[in-house]
Amino acid sequence: MQLCSRRQLSADQPGRRAAVLSRTRIDPGLAFLFVLILNLAGVTPADAASLDEQIAAVKSQMNDAIFQVQHIVNQPVTPLKRKPGMDVSLYSPGWFHEGATKPDFDTVDVRKTQEFAYEGHHYVTSDVNPGVVFPGHELEFNSMTKYFITDRLVPKKRLTEAEMLEINRLYRMIGHCERQLDELQNPEPLLSKIHRLAGANKPAVMGFIAVLVVTLLWLRKRQSQRLAD
Repeated sequence: MQLCSRRQLSADQPGRRAAVLSRTRIDPGLAFLFVLILNLAGVTPADAASLDEQIAAVKSQMNDAIFQVQHIVNQPVTPLKRKPGMDVSLYSPGWFHEGATKPDFDTVDVRKTQEFAYEGHHYVTSDVNPGVVFPGHELEFNSMTKYFITDRLVPKKRLTEAEMLEINRLYRMIGHCERQLDELQNPEPLLSKIHRLAGANKPAVMGFIAVLVVTLLWLRKRQSQRLAD
């Protein structure tokens, strides 16, 4: 009878080991921690799959805002044929110097940089517009919209208050899109992100850590109980 019991035990051991291994192959606590890290990092299968789509959507929104700004800034001005006896002031070379300052889209107010450099002249012209003049009171120069000028061979129309407010709104949108693109294309390292979130939400983080520790201990206890059964 003793020999039979040992054989029975020996026969049962492989199955028991397989059962133990199957129960211990995946640690629930580690799985939970792994999912948590992925969430903190902002890396999920759905996010990874849609990253290109997100970037394309943000670029489309930004390009649309840029197009609207260009449409406002480059409105046509009134060209007149130059006639003898006209009081005309000549600007040379051309209307604009080379280059342009990129606006700070998050803060700039284009109303504050609007200049009426041509207002004191009845008519103005340039060496790039022979035989053509423009009414000086219809024109302006603005260093914070020059970045979006597409045709520098003609002066720019004086913008209204409403048009400048609309440009301010579009600039904020462009600035927001630029930040979004930077975050999508250059994601923050995981450790830096955890440190930043922890520093900004210390009470919440401490509470979360406490819940996490209790959860892991409970999962470990349940696992130990299963192995003992």
